[in-house]
Amino acid sequence: MKRIIGLILSIAGFIVSGVIAYQEGAFNDRDFLIYYILIVIFISFIVISIEFILNNNRKQKIKSLNNRLTAWSSLSYHVKQIGDEAFNELPIGILLYDKDTHTVKWSNPYANKVFGFDIENHLLKELNPVFDQNIESSSAALLFTVGNKKYDAISSLKNQVIYLFDVTSREEIKEKYQSRSTALGVLYLDNVEEALSGFDIYERSNIRGEYLGIITDWIQEHKGYLKLYTEDRMIIAMHYEELQKVIQNKFEILNRIREVSSKHRIRVSASIGIASWEVSFEELGTLAQNAIELAEKRGGDQAVVNIQNEKIAYFGGKTNASEKSSRVHVRVQSQNFRELLENSSNVVIIAHKQADIDALGAMIGVFRMSVASKVDAKIVFDLPEMDNTVKKLIPYIKEEDPELFKSFTESKDALKVIGEHTLVVIVDTQSPNIIANIDVYNQASKVAVIDHHRHSENTFDGEFMYVEPYASSSVELVAEMMEFYQKDIDLLPIEATIMYGGILVDTNVFSYRTGMRTFGAAAYLKEHEASSVRVKEWLRLDLDRTLLINELLQNVTVVTKGFAVVFDQSTEIRDRVLLAQVSERILDIEGVKAGFTIARVDEDSIGISARSYDEVNVQVIMEEMGGGGHLNSAATQIKNQSPEEVFDTLKTLLLREHDEGDERMKVILIEDVKGRGKKDDIIDVANGYGQFLLSSAKAIIASDENIKTLETEKQMIKEREKEHLALMNKLKQDIESKSVTIYINMGNDGKLFGSVTTKQVVEAFEEQTGIRLDKKKVELVSDINSVGIYTASVSLHKDVKAQFEINVLER
Repeated sequence: MKRIIGLILSIAGFIVSGVIAYQEGAFNDRDFLIYYILIVIFISFIVISIEFILNNNRKQKIKSLNNRLTAWSSLSYHVKQIGDEAFNELPIGILLYDKDTHTVKWSNPYANKVFGFDIENHLLKELNPVFDQNIESSSAALLFTVGNKKYDAISSLKNQVIYLFDVTSREEIKEKYQSRSTALGVLYLDNVEEALSGFDIYERSNIRGEYLGIITDWIQEHKGYLKLYTEDRMIIAMHYEELQKVIQNKFEILNRIREVSSKHRIRVSASIGIASWEVSFEELGTLAQNAIELAEKRGGDQAVVNIQNEKIAYFGGKTNASEKSSRVHVRVQSQNFRELLENSSNVVIIAHKQADIDALGAMIGVFRMSVASKVDAKIVFDLPEMDNTVKKLIPYIKEEDPELFKSFTESKDALKVIGEHTLVVIVDTQSPNIIANIDVYNQASKVAVIDHHRHSENTFDGEFMYVEPYASSSVELVAEMMEFYQKDIDLLPIEATIMYGGILVDTNVFSYRTGMRTFGAAAYLKEHEASSVRVKEWLRLDLDRTLLINELLQNVTVVTKGFAVVFDQSTEIRDRVLLAQVSERILDIEGVKAGFTIARVDEDSIGISARSYDEVNVQVIMEEMGGGGHLNSAATQIKNQSPEEVFDTLKTLLLREHDEGDERMKVILIEDVKGRGKKDDIIDVANGYGQFLLSSAKAIIASDENIKTLETEKQMIKEREKEHLALMNKLKQDIESKSVTIYINMGNDGKLFGSVTTKQVVEAFEEQTGIRLDKKKVELVSDINSVGIYTASVSLHKDVKAQFEINVLER
């Protein structure tokens, strides 16, 4: 309409302008009239063209709008159908909730199907705790489980809507992928050479074969791979899911190896390091090697497991580390330390917080080695941070040993003398958490560590690391080093007495953790006039201390057989030394294998001190609670928990492995359980421990039906074993009726290049007789390194061994 009005106005304008021009006589001029007409025609053409274009565009737009309206009209039905299908039929759960009350206001049928009931008007936390806790604080999908299904929950905060997607298949694939990932490990047999040195070659081979057979069977149980690279060191590999089974069984292989050692009365144990990470095989191998080194540094007889995104786990460690009878290693370490010390400008010696007499004695020994090498040495000595016994020694040291007394310096002064070539020696600890002053370590460019505690993953990085868990004390290690120092060491009687006191305290007067080396170190100190009487005087407690210990001991509770705990429920803050003294006194109670003392050690921390005899490893227990220490001397400090919570946690750990209560029950073991029995044994246990075995799938109830089934299975196994034994005896006859000939190349000197291996023997035996033997079960009585007749034996069964001859001829 607007365009038509514009056209009419344009025409009217031309007419009016023409009338005016006529009245003025403009049209009398013929040329002007022609010019005017041409202009009118031209402008009219332009106006008409514009109107035509505009009208055409308008028609096209109207047509397009008509088409779109037609399309929308056609699609609206389908869109409505799709929306209905998405809300009601597709496997997508949708629920709307109230922002303030977190109550479900509406849900589609699939959301109700997910939870198995109509969820409207239910609180989100009633459906699953993950909603109420995280749905408005997390922008990522939240994974939750309902029954055997897993779902992703994606929240739209703007609309207070939650979308649920079934991701069970995805999660199953992820779990399967993880379960089939590789766990790579290293296994060492500890102390084999020294333990077997007293046996003849035949006995050594048989005993080694027993160990190897046990390890091979264990690997086969878990569908793994085993490869020896020396006689007592091997590579192992298995899937992650099998590693989890091994962890669940707490590395029972360590107990099996220990049983063989007990049978032969030798001290051989195993150390295992395993890593399972999503990294290259080269990095995985490095992690496994780090794990086995950690197991060895902690004293062996244990497994260290390093799983990605998990805390390093420790298993075993039930026995003290084997004492090394050879002192060659000590001499080498002593010489290495002397070279490091003499290449330093000065020495700063430091121990742990609340340094005790063992730490002080070890520092004195290092100080005397420094003096012998004419290297200036300072001992970090913050008096308020010292143990009470050490504080009592200061007047004696000041009077009898001025040189040593002058070496004592506070941490702030020690930091001033640490330069580029200063050697910082840390004794009696490997933990940065308890060093007397961490700044001393951080400022040092050269560090040496001498300690007797079991290693942990959190330790110092030093140029010299002398860590021997078998040692009774740090003084023992330092005293041995002093014997081999190759310098004249002037050790005064009071210094020897303090060092001697360190050994007495850490061995509880030679009652545990004591070996030949311990007495050797004590004898060395006795040669330097160490006085047992003076040590006894220094270690005596004052009357108030004695009364306080006796008062705390009145609160002793036997948690379970052999385990007693003193739980100080007062609000008093106790020093850590007091806790250790009380735990030591608990061990004086008949029947107690391990003693624990719980008390508040500062405003925010609860401390536990643990002591035991060798059959109980309190270090492992304390490590589970965040601490550490030695096999029979350990401790921990726990923040932000009440004493009652700490006591409950400790009680749970102790009861997990031991009997609880008087009520008894019978169960059938479905796997070997250390200290209880073998698989298929029927045992009588306390009800509490029996429930633990049942819940952890280690046993089943010894009902009449289960016992009958067990007897049937045993009978079948017995019959199969009998058949197998008969077959092996027949095979033995076949093997012993044959021999094998092997041709070798000899050198000009009549000697063989290398030696004949069991692999060559097995291959030749199969080729010449058609009988295939397992090379792992074949043993050579002696090395084959020349022409002659040799004997080999093959283990076919635990009770059946066959022998055959090997004729070695020159090619």
